[in-house]
Amino acid sequence: MSSFSTLKLIYFIGLALIFIGGYRLYNHLSYGNIIISAGLLTYAFVQLFLLIKQGFSSWGVFEYTKTTVNVLFIGSVVLLMGFESKVWYYPLILGMLLDFFANIFRRVNRS
Repeated sequence: MSSFSTLKLIYFIGLALIFIGGYRLYNHLSYGNIIISAGLLTYAFVQLFLLIKQGFSSWGVFEYTKTTVNVLFIGSVVLLMGFESKVWYYPLILGMLLDFFANIFRRVNRS
């Protein structure tokens, strides 16, 4: 199995854990915060690894935005698990919005 396929598998496992953990948190079920934290960390670390592997010299605005998104996701996990703060979802939602608009602007720039 190639390295990219393995990273893609870990990326999609992270996404699945985010959805499962989010569902469990929304329904106030146990271990939701641990599952969503594991999903966010795997998602963020795979993306950061791929961005750093690409090389800083070839980065554009999109790569800096994706790095900011992943740092916000990691900050959200730190607030949730490390400090048990009630405002952990602010950086999560900000990161999701930034990621959404970055993907739209990337597609607009391609065409």
